Amino acid sequence: MRFWGYWTKGKLDILQRYLDAFTTATKNKAPKTIYIDAFAGDPENRDRLTGEPIEGSATLALSVTDPPFTHLRFFETAGKAERLQTSLRKSFPDRDIKVLGGDCNELIPQELDRLRALDWAPTFAFIDPNGMEAEWQTLEALAHFKHRRRWKVEIFLLFSPRMLVRLLPVQGGAVYPAHTAKIDRLFGTQDWRQIYGARLQQLIEPGQALQEYLNLMRWRLEEILGYEWTHPIEIRNERGDTIYYMVFATDHPVGDEIMRDVYAKAAEEFPKMREEARRFRKQQEDKQHGVQSLFGAEDQELWGPIQPGERFYEHEPPTEPWFLDPSACSPRSFPTE
Repeated sequence: MRFWGYWTKGKLDILQRYLDAFTTATKNKAPKTIYIDAFAGDPENRDRLTGEPIEGSATLALSVTDPPFTHLRFFETAGKAERLQTSLRKSFPDRDIKVLGGDCNELIPQELDRLRALDWAPTFAFIDPNGMEAEWQTLEALAHFKHRRRWKVEIFLLFSPRMLVRLLPVQGGAVYPAHTAKIDRLFGTQDWRQIYGARLQQLIEPGQALQEYLNLMRWRLEEILGYEWTHPIEIRNERGDTIYYMVFATDHPVGDEIMRDVYAKAAEEFPKMREEARRFRKQQEDKQHGVQSLFGAEDQELWGPIQPGERFYEHEPPTEPWFLDPSACSPRSFPTE
């Protein structure tokens, strides 16, 4: 069983809304649809504050009914895969479910080969790692799966620039080769090192570096893999700190239109969800310390207003990274361990 913050529920709400719209939009055009979940998670999940159950991505995908996905492929570590498959087959015994255990970066291309006869079917891939386990080669395999067809696999990707920052010290400390290799595999290029080099030289601020990493990933999805649109929505914790982005990539105008609407609605709801989580935590802390609030549950001043200029979603296309300009100066190298 895993426990998650309010933001996980918000992310899964986006997933559920989009999957419902995805199958509805394709039901009169394609008799089969494919759902791929690269990091399918545990069968049981709960809210870390309230203890209430949270339906994981696998259950949400299987619960789509108008119409249902016809082929569902889930990937998890070897230890979790068997447990997840047992749970899913018990709840959905008549569905075409397959849970594969191991490294999804190796297994997804293999499974796509097995599904090659269905490359015409509308396909959606949820790439939601706990860390930086997703690799560019997997995104590439998904994008190329339908190379004979007009539309690509749609991708919903968790991307966390902050995880990069944790591995890339700016004031003292060395960068470990294992970490740089992991980041290379994530981006499918070493271009990110230009951003880090600029940060070491204090040419850009920390917030700028985060945006540059995000821009590079989006730019590569569009320019290298050929997606027409990438939409990032910001996911923040209770303190208001950005913890990751959910990046949606599509080349289908209907998918673009649907996700714009879904993201816009989520951006309106996230601040309220965050305030509710803050309020619940405060109430629990007061109860533990025997403190009785003098204010009603509706009082907002205890929690403060939404931060000025705070954005969760606003679509702007990525720009060509500045360091790809041949005339740009190369930053100095960084120390390695």
